[in-house]
Amino acid sequence: MKYHELLELYKRKELSGEQQEMVEQDIERHEAISEYLFEKEEEDILQDSGKLPEESAVQFTEKEKNAADDFTKRVNRAVRRAFLKMGAAVCAVTLVVVLLVLFVLPHVVSSFYYGPGRIVGESSYGGTTNQMSLDLAVYTELALPGAYRDNVQVEDRGYGNYDINIYQSVSRSGEFHHAAGRVEKNKLKMYDINLLNMPSSNIFGWFQMNMDRKDTLTEQVENGVGSFAYTPESKEQSAEDLKMLDDNKYYLAYVTLDKILPYNDFIEFAESCSERAIDIWCVPRTAEESYMPIGRPANLGFYIQRGQSSMLEWNQEKYPDLILWSFDDTSEWDEAEEKIKDETFAAEHFAVMLDYMSGQDEFLGMAGQQAGEKYAEAADYIRENGLQVYGFACTADKETLLELNAEEEVFGIRTEEAE
Repeated sequence: MKYHELLELYKRKELSGEQQEMVEQDIERHEAISEYLFEKEEEDILQDSGKLPEESAVQFTEKEKNAADDFTKRVNRAVRRAFLKMGAAVCAVTLVVVLLVLFVLPHVVSSFYYGPGRIVGESSYGGTTNQMSLDLAVYTELALPGAYRDNVQVEDRGYGNYDINIYQSVSRSGEFHHAAGRVEKNKLKMYDINLLNMPSSNIFGWFQMNMDRKDTLTEQVENGVGSFAYTPESKEQSAEDLKMLDDNKYYLAYVTLDKILPYNDFIEFAESCSERAIDIWCVPRTAEESYMPIGRPANLGFYIQRGQSSMLEWNQEKYPDLILWSFDDTSEWDEAEEKIKDETFAAEHFAVMLDYMSGQDEFLGMAGQQAGEKYAEAADYIRENGLQVYGFACTADKETLLELNAEEEVFGIRTEEAE
């Protein structure tokens, strides 16, 4: 019988009196041996010596040595099992923590910040629209005529950080101005810092002029009404500047109307220009104040004619006709151009864009613009008062711009090279 079996019988009190007494003596002997070995090991460490002289070693019987060795092995096995279990538990916990840090925590942190890559729409053919593509499409149509962008590729770096590439889809100059940047915890860093620059507030001549008056802008300037801060100051000066342009280039033109026109009258005028100018974008009055208020987004508008369509998807129940020029069937183009001629439809289309942008405070903050309530106020004004147009932008060549400048409805034109 092995000794550990004998111990099991001892613990269950199934041994004879003689055997039980023998085991108890062995246990007492082993405890004495263990205590001696512990003291001996401690003494060896203190004396920094190898082994004690052989003659001083206690001599044990073969039976005692076997019992001690067997007990020691069992203790060692138990300790190893305990360490293995603890090591396995620590490894499992460590693995879970590492996986959480690598795959879960970055997305949890990102959820507290603007997510440019979040999918906001899926088309029937499998295409998707991300958050920043839609935001940028609405924002650039509202505030950046001639610089429309609707395609943003996003690479998620985790923890609210993203690499972005903004692509230009159509070029009038023959050159494409793609831009790269980063979104870092609701902060936009563009490597081309001019991409999202809004035109100056006084790009149109009605800036800080009285929009409630019925006389023309020319008459107000001649009579010293308002605070005229526009260059060039006359149709003649505009003509001189336009003659200096390159005959072989397209230009983005900001055309100031001499008189604020009701939308229907503006559409009639724009149709006479549509064969000569492209990408026509109109800018209606968006505030009750007689003078363009400081602190509001200036010169917000929308396209009444575009030379390109988008391929965007969004929540169309909440924002119907948000992007008018977004379809994958070119047969819808004529339908869109007809719908935008209707003032009721155009006003609601413009107001819906303003509604949408009023809810994008994070994006507006990254673009360096006012909080969204200003856009909501503009939407309310449009729904209450309709569309009164004081200017428009378009893309055209030198000859076309000279012809536009000569029109009776035009006060003056400012230009910059088209993209």
